[in-house]
Amino acid sequence: MGIASRRAAAAVLLLVVAVAAAFTGVAAEQDENGTGVELSCFCDCMKNRCMTLGTGPNKFDCASACTEGCTQIGQPGQPNGNNFCGF
Repeated sequence: MGIASRRAAAAVLLLVVAVAAAFTGVAAEQDENGTGVELSCFCDCMKNRCMTLGTGPNKFDCASACTEGCTQIGQPGQPNGNNFCGF
């Protein structure tokens, strides 16, 4: 296993731990009418946590990490393999 592979694996593991620790409530965002819309654990993770990291994450790594983090706290993960919450 090369240094880059170890760093990537460590980054994904750190992300999973951060996602699991960060979820204590359900996030909300505004829809086009200004009404609050609850985000699922998975979409909150994708939109507000993983995909905003400065390490250049991709939607597939984030989907895996977010699913794992959400299921660790008893929430549903990725609803289907094609759902990346807009990414």
